[in-house]
Amino acid sequence: MRRGIIISKIDSISMGVAQILIESFGFKLNGGVYKRGDIEIHFIDEKHIYAEMIGEKLGVDIAVFPSSHKSERGIQAFLTHPVGNWKDEALYGGIPRKLSKTSGLMLRNSLQTLMEEADALHIYRWDVRLEVTHHGPYTEIPSIFIEVGGGDNFNPTRRELEVVATASYRAVTTDIRKDEEVAIGFGGGHYAPTFTKLVASGEYIIGHMCPKYALPIDEVMVKEAIEKNLEKTTCALIDWKGVSSDHRRELLSMLERHGLEIIKV
Repeated sequence: MRRGIIISKIDSISMGVAQILIESFGFKLNGGVYKRGDIEIHFIDEKHIYAEMIGEKLGVDIAVFPSSHKSERGIQAFLTHPVGNWKDEALYGGIPRKLSKTSGLMLRNSLQTLMEEADALHIYRWDVRLEVTHHGPYTEIPSIFIEVGGGDNFNPTRRELEVVATASYRAVTTDIRKDEEVAIGFGGGHYAPTFTKLVASGEYIIGHMCPKYALPIDEVMVKEAIEKNLEKTTCALIDWKGVSSDHRRELLSMLERHGLEIIKV
């Protein structure tokens, strides 16, 4: 398996993460690519979100995108999330009504590492959480974003970049098990507080997550959420208070038709 960490040259945070990986994680230049075992660091010229089919172009089997994050409210945060567009538009890369494949195991490793490393490096009063599935790029290999950011003038310290570097390394080295049972999530806000708690506690492994603002969705998108997890999707977590009652009824009906266990959270 070829495991890719994809670095955007026009993202200073992504480039800073690459520098730490190369300096501190044992990567060596080999044939023009920094490698350590089956892990490769690839540099691209465009923003991550517009790098369509990047996994296929690079020939890697899974991908992690270390990236910057901008918070309109200026909240400093470490974040990780799957990739894709739920609706009929793709304003920030990807394809309308298409989800990229993801891995719930990679997301869990990423989130738990972000939490552990932020604590170990005494980075306090930061948000550390999942985000729901959003934006591009579209790719058919399992991929996740790992981000750090804040307001317009956010400038990370080396410690904060180290957190993302470690999470990126651990996520991309995830022991991939296609028979692992995972959930998909529906409802709640963009920063997925309910799903974050469930994954951080180890109670569930979650792949794609659809927020309240993207509902309602149709059966095609329910099928996308089920099939675009690398692992075996066996249940759907419904943030009960985070889904309006009129949308909930049709959603439950579609999920039942696909044979998923429905769990109210």
